Amino acid sequence: MPLSHYLKANRVCVLQGQTPESAINELVGLICRDRTDLSHEQVLAAVLERERDVGTQISPRLALPHARLPNVGSPVMAVGLSSGGIVWGGGTIDRSVRLVILLLGDEAHPNALLTALATLARIFSPEDAQRGILSAATPETLFQALVDHVNSDGTATDPGRQAALETVYASACVLAEKTNADRLLVMAEQRADFNFISNQPAPCCTLLTMNPRRKLSGPDVPFDHVLEIPLQGLKPHYALDFALLMAVSRGMVGQHHRVVCLYGSVDASRLDTIRVLNVGQDLHIPLSLGDELESGEIDFQVLLRVFTLATELAREGREGKPLGTLFVLGDYANVQDYCHQMVINPFKGYGDEEKNILDPSLAETVKEFAHIDGAFIVRGDGVIMAAGSFIRADEMGDRLEGGLGARHTAGQAITASTKALSLVLSESTGTLTLYKNGRCVLTLKRGNG
Repeated sequence: MPLSHYLKANRVCVLQGQTPESAINELVGLICRDRTDLSHEQVLAAVLERERDVGTQISPRLALPHARLPNVGSPVMAVGLSSGGIVWGGGTIDRSVRLVILLLGDEAHPNALLTALATLARIFSPEDAQRGILSAATPETLFQALVDHVNSDGTATDPGRQAALETVYASACVLAEKTNADRLLVMAEQRADFNFISNQPAPCCTLLTMNPRRKLSGPDVPFDHVLEIPLQGLKPHYALDFALLMAVSRGMVGQHHRVVCLYGSVDASRLDTIRVLNVGQDLHIPLSLGDELESGEIDFQVLLRVFTLATELAREGREGKPLGTLFVLGDYANVQDYCHQMVINPFKGYGDEEKNILDPSLAETVKEFAHIDGAFIVRGDGVIMAAGSFIRADEMGDRLEGGLGARHTAGQAITASTKALSLVLSESTGTLTLYKNGRCVLTLKRGNG
């Protein structure tokens, strides 16, 4: 959703206060002056209560305080910039906050707020994304910097790389026509200008996959389908498997389709490889996740959020050390029968709205609890039911693969006994393994560096 759906120029300010409470109060004032149907006192109390429950600094320099209230309607946003920085809460992130984004949602539509929070966190968390914004000196320049950042990442497109992209895309179109391909898939790791495609139509349906934190230049994306999935750091052919699994699961690509794929073979910063695949014959993807997604048992955004957190843990570890962990997703009614707590459940006692994995303010909490032995148990709607859960894998008997470690054995076992999915992060290799129906659906290995 465009930023203009959330934000107006009169809801942007340079903050005067030096504490989280004063900053939130200023931003609540901006919203309530614009939305006279909302009570300043009630909004402020709701936001501060949420802030006391879980700190909302989600990355260095950025905080996303938020709350749900009745009769808000579509999410409402206000933004403040602190020139000197604000020490925010008692979180684990060291640097003080400069950018404060306040978001209000309607309590009757909790997922709308979570989706908006996830979008804002994705757009504004990276430090390189904040450079132009943090240099703003007035509300007017701050608002323009916010808009400019969403529309463009402020970097120029390399003419040589752009020419190469247009040439290789033209070759992919020719190959798609000669092979009677059903789909043309483009995997964009880096920023790129695809506006030329409007004058060079493909002979089949086009699909773009890209990292959620990447943006394309130009106001429109000239593809039939766009799929945002976390691909950063994966070896290219594993990233391709992941992209196709997600596309098949979303119904954008069929098991019987021939697909021309354009991606980066070694250097993900450039598209230099064209590959033709018959999905049902050539891929090591034995299953689709379409049944779970179409039935509503697992929300697609929740699935992607679990993958994103797992890939970040694989890339970053924790305090410089690699981590292994296990996420079990969906079919909670049956999963709970195979689990017991190894430690006191840190999520017990919190309301569903306070422990949804889509909430970006929970990212640090999830990463911190990844230290605990055992599994994260996540409902299909994103609510984290438990951490540190032990899965009784011994009931699987001889149906388990040999040679698996305890974490992978548990991940395989729970999916053989229930309709859940499991995603296992290997501590020793950083490899991610997705299980369904007791089988390995997908393996994702990291690239070098």
